[in-house]
Amino acid sequence: MSDRPFTRAWLRAKGFALFARFARPPKQRGGLLPEHPRRILVLAPVLRGDYLVATPLFAGLAKARPRAEIAVLVKHAGLELANVDPHVDRVLVYENLPRWFRSAIEIHRYRPDIIVLPKGHPAFTESLVIVVSRARYRVGLSHPHHDPLLTHPVAHEWETEHRTEAYVRLLAPFGVDPSLVNRRLHIAVDQRAEKWAERIRLANEGIPVFSLNLSASRKSRRWTLDAWRVLLRSLLAHRPQARFLALSAPGHRAQCETLAREFERVTAVPTDSLLEAVALIARTDLLITVDTGIVQAAAARGIPMVVLYNGDHEVYLRFAPQSVPHRAVLAPRGQPVASILPSEVSHEVAHLLTELEMT
Repeated sequence: MSDRPFTRAWLRAKGFALFARFARPPKQRGGLLPEHPRRILVLAPVLRGDYLVATPLFAGLAKARPRAEIAVLVKHAGLELANVDPHVDRVLVYENLPRWFRSAIEIHRYRPDIIVLPKGHPAFTESLVIVVSRARYRVGLSHPHHDPLLTHPVAHEWETEHRTEAYVRLLAPFGVDPSLVNRRLHIAVDQRAEKWAERIRLANEGIPVFSLNLSASRKSRRWTLDAWRVLLRSLLAHRPQARFLALSAPGHRAQCETLAREFERVTAVPTDSLLEAVALIARTDLLITVDTGIVQAAAARGIPMVVLYNGDHEVYLRFAPQSVPHRAVLAPRGQPVASILPSEVSHEVAHLLTELEMT
């Protein structure tokens, strides 16, 4: 079924068709990529959680082409992670329009030998970057709008598989068997944050400590303050000695402080960065959180968790925490996280804790 005329999807499709007609097609298609490229650029202008899901790709590239400089193109939100990523040698900043042209000039000057597009849906300005880069080899997840610009389109199941599975497929043109790639996410540590978090943990030595993340960028992914209250009463009824550390983004700290005033066993802990937050979470026994980037950060540190998801159940399929014990509490289809009952969450917390205590 075709898109309705003059809708955003229709205009994007027409723009891609026009762009593909006038853009110079790549001279070479298929085959293994060169063994010793100088520079590889990965286009990753995504949110922090998405960046972390792509970290097995960065690690795989560094291992497959150890002599190449691995660069990533990120938005400002991803700078904190990219700047300390041990598998990334150089970081370029991606600006939206109208400052996109500044980014395009920097990419043009960088001139990578290989450019990698880990996006399985139309991304017009990022596709322009493919051409602007002048890269001889262009690897990307296959899509009708992207394929005319790529030398190595890679088949995938964007809507039905975990994002990490799609991303590691991009290693196949480098001669790497994707089935053998370690899917474990990674996140660098900030030593100052680690020492700060260790002091907080030592202050609670000998008692179970749970972390609570209250904030998410999208309203449909946030839980109500009353729901957090009911959950805490239930958990404290069964584990009265437990300590709860409430964390959030700066815009939701008032909720954490409210819970700390109302519950003696709750401490509101302000954090200034994702690396600070995950350093603290890494020293707790369990994370209870709404669906946000902290899920992937905690997964990278191996933290067990209970995660609340909205009614878009496919999001869990594509972004579930990997390689860590967890429970997912899904809202009814089409409903926000606010529709989840506290009893559903406390039930999953109890089951996960029992599982952890038995291992």
